[in-house]
Amino acid sequence: MLKAPVKNLYEVVIVLKGNLSDEDLDKSISQTVSAIKNYGGNVVKVEEPVQRRFTHKVKGVKDGLYVSILFNSPPEVPNMLKRTLSIADDILRYMLIRREN
Repeated sequence: MLKAPVKNLYEVVIVLKGNLSDEDLDKSISQTVSAIKNYGGNVVKVEEPVQRRFTHKVKGVKDGLYVSILFNSPPEVPNMLKRTLSIADDILRYMLIRREN
């Protein structure tokens, strides 16, 4: 009997530039969601962006938009996603963690 592929629950929090237009914000979020889906993941939930002021400048920016995305995927997807997020222009920082089911 064939085993079903292992899918783990992950959460990625991306910090986008705070001065993005609504159109650019939606574009950045949809690109991240598309990347997750293209790599074989399944997006469970996308939280609304929350704007916060930084305690110090990050890449010359004083505030950012925090977006949390919850997804299921095989174990190799997070490493592929990290590479994609690290080269994105509008993403200042990101944090990816494995969540308990």
